[in-house]
Amino acid sequence: MDKIIADLCEILEVSELPLDARFQELPEWDSLNALSVIALLDSSYGIQIDGAGLQKFGSISEFVQYVLTSRK
Repeated sequence: MDKIIADLCEILEVSELPLDARFQELPEWDSLNALSVIALLDSSYGIQIDGAGLQKFGSISEFVQYVLTSRK
C-alpha cells in the first residue's frame, strides 16, 4: 500500500495525500497527472484504466484498494 501512495504523492508533488478525498478534489489534480497515474498503473502494476475509470472511484483509498487487489 505504501508504494502506490508514494507513487501518487510523487506524481502529484505532495508530501501527504488525503485518502478520503477524490482525485478531482485535489488542487494538484489535472489532466497531465491523470495521464501519469494511468501510465503508472499500466507500467508498474499491469492495470489498464482510462480517465473515466479514474473518476469513478469514490476516494483515493478506494482507488488504492482497487490497485492492490487488481495488480498482476
